[in-house]
Amino acid sequence: MQAHFINNRSMEIFRPLDGLAAEVAAHSPPLAEWRKFVYCESLTGRVFGEVDHFQGQTGPRMHDLSPEPVVHLSQHKLLPMMLHRAHSRGGQDGIRFGHQLQHFQQSPDGVICSVSPSQGSPYQVQADYLIAADGASSRVRKQLGIDMVGEAAMQHLVNIHFFSKDLWHHVKDRPAMLYFVFSSQAIVVLVAHNLQEGEMVAQVPYFPPVQSLADFPASKCRDILRKAAGLPNLEVDVRTVKTWNMSAQVAQRFQEGRVFLAGDAAHRFPPAGAFGMNTGIQDAHNLAWKLAAVLNNTASPKLLDSYQAERKPVAQANTDLSVANWHEAVKVPKVLGLDPRAANLLNAVVGSGPMSLLPKGFGRAALDFGLAAGLSVSGLYGPLKQWRQHQLSSIFASGQTLRLQFPKEDLGFVYNTPGAAICPETDTVPGASHRVAAQPQPDSAGADATAVNTKGRVQKATRGSVGGSDRRYRPSCFPGSRLPHCTLRQLNTDGSLSGAEISTLDLVSADIWRLLLLIRPGPLVDAWLEAACTLQAELGCPIRAVSIVASHHGAAIPSRTNGQALETFLDVDKSWFDLSGVSEKGAVLVRPDGHVLWRCVDAADVDSEQYQEKVAARVHVLNAAREATRSSLVPITPDVQCIITSLRSAVQTCVGKSTYQSIS
Repeated sequence: MQAHFINNRSMEIFRPLDGLAAEVAAHSPPLAEWRKFVYCESLTGRVFGEVDHFQGQTGPRMHDLSPEPVVHLSQHKLLPMMLHRAHSRGGQDGIRFGHQLQHFQQSPDGVICSVSPSQGSPYQVQADYLIAADGASSRVRKQLGIDMVGEAAMQHLVNIHFFSKDLWHHVKDRPAMLYFVFSSQAIVVLVAHNLQEGEMVAQVPYFPPVQSLADFPASKCRDILRKAAGLPNLEVDVRTVKTWNMSAQVAQRFQEGRVFLAGDAAHRFPPAGAFGMNTGIQDAHNLAWKLAAVLNNTASPKLLDSYQAERKPVAQANTDLSVANWHEAVKVPKVLGLDPRAANLLNAVVGSGPMSLLPKGFGRAALDFGLAAGLSVSGLYGPLKQWRQHQLSSIFASGQTLRLQFPKEDLGFVYNTPGAAICPETDTVPGASHRVAAQPQPDSAGADATAVNTKGRVQKATRGSVGGSDRRYRPSCFPGSRLPHCTLRQLNTDGSLSGAEISTLDLVSADIWRLLLLIRPGPLVDAWLEAACTLQAELGCPIRAVSIVASHHGAAIPSRTNGQALETFLDVDKSWFDLSGVSEKGAVLVRPDGHVLWRCVDAADVDSEQYQEKVAARVHVLNAAREATRSSLVPITPDVQCIITSLRSAVQTCVGKSTYQSIS
């Protein structure tokens, strides 16, 4: 099945890639054509109910949560846009279609891959690392002997990709992204990839081993589609017909030595919530900056171990949520007398061993008869009509149907499991007395659902998934969280505004590997800048220092302090200080992927006598060494050294390198 829904976080990843997010959004159909799901007897027949997934929204963007909208665009249209960016960045020689990996060998120094092209002779590729993004039936995963855990076949479907240019004229008064067709004539889910162009994919249940792909020739597919549309003479152009197993599985491991699993090779979801492609995109995003750091010798290879620690819990949570959302989706057919479990049970019986002893074709005939009998008593007919109507009204009124938007899960996932490349919040700095909660804890549903208030304390939040009472996403700068979106304007040194509005997420560069240090304007700005400057020289880790201010009136904005460049931005929405959760003496350190690495809520205790005694000797040594090479800088004082030590620890969590003598 081709993906078609791109969530906010994936669009944020596309945002810095040479205008990719803007192009994707521009090619998406108007929201009016895909904001709803419609449950009906046919596309032109009786409607059981409909769900608007953008209530209160005039567009697909939630302005207070993300700089990017959600987008409805077919995967086959997205791919050329991505390839164009890859080619423009010099990647055209490394992208080869029609080449298949046959096998590979790992060594302590790299991976040797044997590849067979569709034409020509086999060849070998030697690489430092191998990323297996080779799909649900991953050959690499199988060679590694990594099993998938979970339900392998929740349902079997035939996917029919087709075009019908005439269909738009019949459905333009009830446009939708998904049409759930339940009738005695057809059970079909129609995914409208583009209504005006007439491009759709139909998902039709089928029942192996009694049925197979051979039972769905193009002629039968056209008949099914016409019944689903309620238009017996509809012109239909069937492009492809493929079978597909709906699974809910996650790989046991995402890494084996120098080989990493990503995308469908690592996880398989039901298509309920659009988590498949989006989770895969975010897998690649998580792994790419880590590989770049290791290959450029900015970070230790140990950093790569955090990939599984961070992405596998997200994959498992998305699997669980997809399954729960799918169970919501089948509530409507169950009420209509079309319980998928009954059909699966019938198929299991007629496909069992004893049935194979009967004359050939008996099992198929029994399946067809049983399915037809079930369809004949389904729908809003007969003595159960009023009860079914009441149940449907209750389902649609309560919102207990398939959901589309999951901002809390799409934007609010937190990398906080053991092995994640973050610094959990404990003491703000070594020796400080101010403490905050260590980490968010999973809720009863098994996924992180945490909000953090401005004082850094963790507040429990009800999971915003199917059945949850609280679906709100509460942004925060808790370590492991995605950096919250706030609207900013850059300030010149004279305090005047410069350039257009940007997002805090735009401060994270896709082209330059560096950390981002967000400093509150206050008495310790110089200390934070000195710490950043020292660590850049010490660890070879670039750090961009930015101060976000609530007002640009009153004083000139410094462009450089103590040798470290400082960029200053105005908080247009006046929301950053609450979202950051730090005092005027605190700071937030952000990874290259836009997730918070570390947060110092308040550095007010850096002058504690106990800690200053420990750093006093090192302060004198550092200052003596600096006099010859950096005499223009202010001397390192104990409070600066405390911040350097604390920030160094956070940076080393990310890069895994140690080039200093720690204080004990």
